[in-house]
Amino acid sequence: MNSYETDTVRQRARHLTRGRKFNADELQLMLLWLLRDSAAHGYELIKRFRDLSGGYYSPSPGVLYPALGQLEALEFARVEPSGNRKNYRITPAGQRHLESHAEQAQPLIALLKHAAKKMLWMSQASESEAAAAEATGWLPEFVQARKAFQAALLADSDPDHAEQRRIIAILQHATQDILKGPTGG
Repeated sequence: MNSYETDTVRQRARHLTRGRKFNADELQLMLLWLLRDSAAHGYELIKRFRDLSGGYYSPSPGVLYPALGQLEALEFARVEPSGNRKNYRITPAGQRHLESHAEQAQPLIALLKHAAKKMLWMSQASESEAAAAEATGWLPEFVQARKAFQAALLADSDPDHAEQRRIIAILQHATQDILKGPTGG
């Protein structure tokens, strides 16, 4: 994940718990991502969002259909009538747009997938952490370490500049280690 993706995920995560979750451009990118493999009608797209996010996010028809209309106006999607429904299919121009904006689309999709896993953890952990670990693949220690990290930052939310620099160095080092992945690079 590059710095844009890291910043985007961090900013989006802060806003997922209140109000509008995505702006119009972000919703359009995610719709193109959902249409990349197969055409779908509006309700099916709402269901795909809900499935991808584990029920956390499903745009209302009042948000979805204007976004689909905009994709059609931009010629990024076309409508294929199917009985009483309109199926939307990504066009070559839409595919090129998605490919050229993959750096913005991937963190948004990753965020929805993370929300799904987090919701699954929370629902399973109320029964047992072992069940949550099996369902999500997250070790209980992994979740505890993340919570401890957040608590540590909240506990010292007014550090002086020297302490801020120390924390910055720690976080930058940890970020680089995480981004290297298990193989070290």
